[in-house]
Amino acid sequence: MSKLKKSITVRFFAIEAENSFFSEFISNYQANQNNDNQTRIINIRNKKHLVKASSCVQQSALDVFPVTIVRERNTWQTKATSDGKISSIAINQGIIGDPYFFSIIPELKVVIGFTSGPSVSLKSVGTSLLEQFSNNRTDKVKLELIPKEKEFSRLTEINDYSSLHFKIGTSSLSDVSENAPQLIKDLSSAPYLESNMQLALDFAIDEKEDTGLSKENVIEIVNYLSNHDDCTLLKVKGKNEDGSVVHLDFGNAFFNSEFFKLVVASN
Repeated sequence: MSKLKKSITVRFFAIEAENSFFSEFISNYQANQNNDNQTRIINIRNKKHLVKASSCVQQSALDVFPVTIVRERNTWQTKATSDGKISSIAINQGIIGDPYFFSIIPELKVVIGFTSGPSVSLKSVGTSLLEQFSNNRTDKVKLELIPKEKEFSRLTEINDYSSLHFKIGTSSLSDVSENAPQLIKDLSSAPYLESNMQLALDFAIDEKEDTGLSKENVIEIVNYLSNHDDCTLLKVKGKNEDGSVVHLDFGNAFFNSEFFKLVVASN
Protein backbone atom coordinates (compact mmCIF):
# COMPACT_ATOMS: atom_id res chain seq x y z
CA MET A 1 0.00 0.00 0.00
CA SER A 2 1.41 3.40 -0.99
CA LYS A 3 1.73 6.08 1.67
CA LEU A 4 -0.62 9.05 1.61
CA LYS A 5 1.25 12.34 1.86
CA LYS A 6 -0.45 15.55 2.98
CA SER A 7 1.10 18.97 3.43
CA ILE A 8 0.77 20.62 6.85
CA THR A 9 0.29 24.34 7.33
CA VAL A 10 1.83 25.90 10.44
CA ARG A 11 0.98 29.43 11.56
CA PHE A 12 1.97 31.59 14.55
CA PHE A 13 -0.52 34.21 15.70
CA ALA A 14 -0.51 36.99 18.28
CA ILE A 15 -3.72 37.13 20.35
CA GLU A 16 -5.33 40.57 20.53
CA ALA A 17 -7.90 40.69 23.36
CA GLU A 18 -8.73 42.41 26.63
CA ASN A 19 -6.26 41.58 29.41
CA SER A 20 -9.03 39.90 31.39
CA PHE A 21 -9.45 37.36 28.58
CA PHE A 22 -6.18 35.58 29.35
CA SER A 23 -6.97 34.93 33.01
CA GLU A 24 -10.51 33.92 32.06
CA PHE A 25 -9.12 31.55 29.44
CA ILE A 26 -6.98 29.71 32.01
CA SER A 27 -9.80 29.39 34.54
CA ASN A 28 -12.31 28.24 31.89
CA TYR A 29 -9.80 25.78 30.48
CA GLN A 30 -9.15 24.32 33.93
CA ALA A 31 -12.90 24.08 34.57
CA ASN A 32 -13.24 22.11 31.34
CA GLN A 33 -10.55 19.70 32.57
CA ASN A 34 -12.64 18.98 35.69
CA ASN A 35 -15.51 17.66 33.58
CA ASP A 36 -15.79 13.91 33.03
CA ASN A 37 -16.08 14.48 29.29
CA GLN A 38 -13.37 16.87 28.07
CA THR A 39 -14.66 16.67 24.51
CA ARG A 40 -17.71 18.48 23.17
CA ILE A 41 -19.40 19.21 19.84
CA ILE A 42 -20.47 22.77 19.08
CA ASN A 43 -21.93 24.57 16.06
CA ILE A 44 -19.99 27.50 14.60
CA ARG A 45 -21.35 29.19 11.47
CA ASN A 46 -23.60 26.22 10.65
CA LYS A 47 -20.74 23.69 10.87
CA LYS A 48 -20.16 21.13 13.60
CA HIS A 49 -16.87 21.34 15.47
CA LEU A 50 -15.54 18.66 17.80
CA VAL A 51 -13.37 20.39 20.44
CA LYS A 52 -10.98 18.36 22.60
CA ALA A 53 -8.97 20.20 25.27
CA SER A 54 -5.99 18.18 26.51
CA SER A 55 -4.13 18.60 29.80
CA CYS A 56 -1.84 21.61 30.15
CA VAL A 57 1.85 20.92 29.48
CA GLN A 58 4.99 22.95 30.12
CA GLN A 59 7.52 23.98 27.50
CA SER A 60 10.51 26.14 28.51
CA ALA A 61 8.81 26.88 31.87
CA LEU A 62 5.68 28.21 30.13
CA ASP A 63 2.20 26.72 30.37
CA VAL A 64 0.92 25.50 27.00
CA PHE A 65 -2.74 24.59 26.50
CA PRO A 66 -3.24 22.12 23.60
CA VAL A 67 -6.60 21.91 21.84
CA THR A 68 -7.63 19.66 18.94
CA ILE A 69 -10.54 20.52 16.64
CA VAL A 70 -12.23 18.55 13.87
CA ARG A 71 -14.32 20.82 11.67
CA GLU A 72 -17.13 19.26 9.66
CA ARG A 73 -16.56 19.22 5.92
CA ASN A 74 -19.75 18.74 3.93
CA THR A 75 -18.01 18.05 0.62
CA TRP A 76 -17.18 14.49 1.73
CA GLN A 77 -20.49 12.66 1.48
CA THR A 78 -19.68 9.44 -0.40
CA LYS A 79 -18.23 6.09 0.68
CA ALA A 80 -16.59 3.87 -1.96
CA THR A 81 -15.13 0.37 -1.42
CA SER A 82 -12.72 -1.72 -3.50
CA ASP A 83 -15.52 -3.97 -4.75
CA GLY A 84 -17.10 -1.02 -6.54
CA LYS A 85 -19.90 -0.30 -4.07
CA ILE A 86 -20.76 3.38 -3.63
CA SER A 87 -22.95 4.52 -0.77
CA SER A 88 -23.63 7.53 1.43
CA ILE A 89 -21.91 8.05 4.75
CA ALA A 90 -23.88 6.47 7.60
CA ILE A 91 -25.27 8.94 10.14
CA ASN A 92 -24.12 8.82 13.79
CA GLN A 93 -20.63 7.57 12.93
CA GLY A 94 -18.93 10.80 13.95
CA ILE A 95 -17.78 13.94 12.16
CA ILE A 96 -15.95 13.76 8.85
CA GLY A 97 -13.79 16.81 8.43
CA ASP A 98 -10.43 18.54 8.74
CA PRO A 99 -8.25 18.32 11.89
CA TYR A 100 -6.78 21.44 13.52
CA PHE A 101 -4.21 21.47 16.34
CA PHE A 102 -3.64 24.54 18.48
CA SER A 103 -1.25 25.38 21.32
CA ILE A 104 -2.23 28.46 23.33
CA ILE A 105 0.37 30.25 25.46
CA PRO A 106 -1.50 32.93 27.48
CA GLU A 107 1.67 34.31 29.08
CA LEU A 108 3.06 35.22 25.65
CA LYS A 109 -0.39 36.03 24.19
CA VAL A 110 0.42 33.65 21.34
CA VAL A 111 -1.33 30.72 19.68
CA ILE A 112 0.34 28.20 17.35
CA GLY A 113 -1.88 26.32 14.94
CA PHE A 114 -1.30 23.66 12.32
CA THR A 115 -3.56 21.65 10.05
CA SER A 116 -3.63 19.37 7.03
CA GLY A 117 -6.88 21.05 5.97
CA PRO A 118 -7.35 24.33 4.08
CA SER A 119 -4.71 26.83 5.22
CA VAL A 120 -7.06 29.77 4.69
CA SER A 121 -9.33 28.56 7.52
CA LEU A 122 -6.64 28.20 10.21
CA LYS A 123 -7.01 31.76 11.45
CA SER A 124 -10.83 31.73 11.55
CA VAL A 125 -11.00 28.35 13.32
CA GLY A 126 -8.43 29.53 15.88
CA THR A 127 -10.40 32.71 16.54
CA SER A 128 -13.65 30.79 17.03
CA LEU A 129 -11.84 28.41 19.40
CA LEU A 130 -10.57 31.19 21.67
CA GLU A 131 -14.02 32.78 21.77
CA GLN A 132 -15.36 29.56 23.37
CA PHE A 133 -13.19 30.22 26.43
CA SER A 134 -14.24 33.87 26.85
CA ASN A 135 -16.74 34.97 29.49
CA ASN A 136 -17.78 38.06 27.54
CA ARG A 137 -18.68 37.30 23.93
CA THR A 138 -19.08 41.01 23.15
CA ASP A 139 -15.32 41.51 23.57
CA LYS A 140 -13.81 40.46 20.27
CA VAL A 141 -10.75 38.21 20.07
CA LYS A 142 -8.47 38.75 17.08
CA LEU A 143 -5.50 36.82 15.72
CA GLU A 144 -2.69 38.54 13.85
CA LEU A 145 0.02 36.67 11.95
CA ILE A 146 3.47 37.03 13.54
CA PRO A 147 5.94 37.90 10.76
CA LYS A 148 9.51 36.66 10.75
CA GLU A 149 10.94 39.79 9.18
CA LYS A 150 9.95 43.44 9.28
CA GLU A 151 9.53 43.67 5.50
CA PHE A 152 5.96 44.89 5.83
CA SER A 153 7.10 48.24 7.25
CA ARG A 154 9.35 48.70 4.20
CA LEU A 155 6.41 47.93 1.94
CA THR A 156 4.68 51.20 2.86
CA GLU A 157 7.89 53.16 2.19
CA ILE A 158 7.73 52.39 -1.54
CA ASN A 159 6.31 55.36 -3.42
CA ASP A 160 6.52 54.02 -6.95
CA TYR A 161 5.59 50.35 -7.44
CA SER A 162 6.82 48.75 -10.64
CA SER A 163 5.93 45.05 -10.31
CA LEU A 164 4.11 42.45 -8.24
CA HIS A 165 4.93 38.77 -8.71
CA PHE A 166 3.34 35.84 -6.91
CA LYS A 167 2.64 32.12 -7.27
CA ILE A 168 -0.31 30.46 -5.55
CA GLY A 169 -2.08 27.11 -5.57
CA THR A 170 -5.53 27.24 -7.14
CA SER A 171 -6.97 25.05 -4.36
CA SER A 172 -6.77 28.04 -2.00
CA LEU A 173 -8.83 30.11 -4.45
CA SER A 174 -11.85 27.82 -4.31
CA ASP A 175 -13.28 29.42 -1.17
CA VAL A 176 -11.98 32.95 -0.53
CA SER A 177 -13.26 35.14 2.29
CA GLU A 178 -15.46 38.20 1.85
CA ASN A 179 -12.62 40.53 2.89
CA ALA A 180 -10.27 39.19 0.20
CA PRO A 181 -8.78 41.74 -2.26
CA GLN A 182 -10.77 42.20 -5.45
CA LEU A 183 -7.94 40.71 -7.53
CA ILE A 184 -8.12 37.47 -5.52
CA LYS A 185 -11.91 37.37 -5.86
CA ASP A 186 -11.59 37.81 -9.63
CA LEU A 187 -9.08 34.97 -9.83
CA SER A 188 -11.30 32.65 -7.75
CA SER A 189 -14.20 33.19 -10.16
CA ALA A 190 -12.12 32.67 -13.32
CA PRO A 191 -13.66 29.77 -15.34
CA TYR A 192 -10.38 28.48 -16.79
CA LEU A 193 -8.73 27.55 -13.49
CA GLU A 194 -8.31 23.88 -12.65
CA SER A 195 -7.87 22.44 -9.17
CA ASN A 196 -4.46 21.42 -7.78
CA MET A 197 -2.41 23.58 -10.11
CA GLN A 198 0.10 26.39 -9.50
CA LEU A 199 -0.84 29.81 -10.81
CA ALA A 200 2.05 32.24 -11.43
CA LEU A 201 1.21 35.89 -12.10
CA ASP A 202 3.47 38.86 -12.84
CA PHE A 203 1.96 42.36 -12.86
CA ALA A 204 3.85 45.31 -14.30
CA ILE A 205 2.55 48.42 -12.54
CA ASP A 206 2.59 51.84 -14.17
CA GLU A 207 0.54 54.55 -12.44
CA LYS A 208 0.52 56.58 -15.65
CA GLU A 209 -1.43 53.74 -17.23
CA ASP A 210 -4.56 52.25 -15.71
CA THR A 211 -3.43 48.80 -14.55
CA GLY A 212 -6.14 48.61 -11.89
CA LEU A 213 -3.59 48.25 -9.05
CA SER A 214 -2.98 51.20 -6.73
CA LYS A 215 -0.49 51.39 -3.84
CA GLU A 216 -3.30 50.47 -1.45
CA ASN A 217 -4.21 47.49 -3.66
CA VAL A 218 -0.65 46.17 -3.60
CA ILE A 219 -0.40 46.43 0.20
CA GLU A 220 -3.77 44.72 0.58
CA ILE A 221 -2.79 41.86 -1.77
CA VAL A 222 0.58 41.31 -0.06
CA ASN A 223 -1.01 41.25 3.40
CA TYR A 224 -3.60 38.75 2.19
CA LEU A 225 -1.26 36.40 0.29
CA SER A 226 1.39 36.36 3.03
CA ASN A 227 -1.18 34.57 5.23
CA HIS A 228 -1.47 31.65 2.79
CA ASP A 229 0.78 28.62 2.77
CA ASP A 230 -0.24 27.96 -0.85
CA CYS A 231 1.47 31.21 -1.85
CA THR A 232 5.01 29.95 -2.47
CA LEU A 233 6.39 33.10 -4.11
CA LEU A 234 5.57 36.73 -3.33
CA LYS A 235 7.79 39.61 -4.50
CA VAL A 236 7.36 43.35 -4.88
CA LYS A 237 9.58 45.80 -6.71
CA GLY A 238 9.53 49.59 -6.64
CA LYS A 239 11.36 52.80 -5.73
CA ASN A 240 11.53 54.72 -2.46
CA GLU A 241 11.62 58.50 -1.94
CA ASP A 242 15.32 58.64 -2.84
CA GLY A 243 14.64 56.90 -6.15
CA SER A 244 16.52 53.78 -5.07
CA VAL A 245 15.19 50.46 -6.34
CA VAL A 246 13.70 48.28 -3.58
CA HIS A 247 13.22 44.50 -3.90
CA LEU A 248 11.03 42.84 -1.24
CA ASP A 249 10.59 39.09 -0.93
CA PHE A 250 7.76 37.87 1.34
CA GLY A 251 8.04 34.21 0.39
CA ASN A 252 9.53 33.28 3.78
CA ALA A 253 8.18 36.03 6.01
CA PHE A 254 6.99 33.88 8.90
CA PHE A 255 8.07 33.60 12.51
CA ASN A 256 10.68 30.97 13.36
CA SER A 257 11.80 29.95 16.86
CA GLU A 258 13.30 26.89 18.49
CA PHE A 259 10.80 27.21 21.33
CA PHE A 260 7.82 27.17 18.99
CA LYS A 261 9.27 24.16 17.18
CA LEU A 262 9.22 22.33 20.52
CA VAL A 263 5.60 23.32 21.11
CA VAL A 264 4.54 22.08 17.68
CA ALA A 265 6.48 18.84 18.19
CA SER A 266 4.69 18.22 21.51
CA ASN A 267 1.42 17.85 19.65
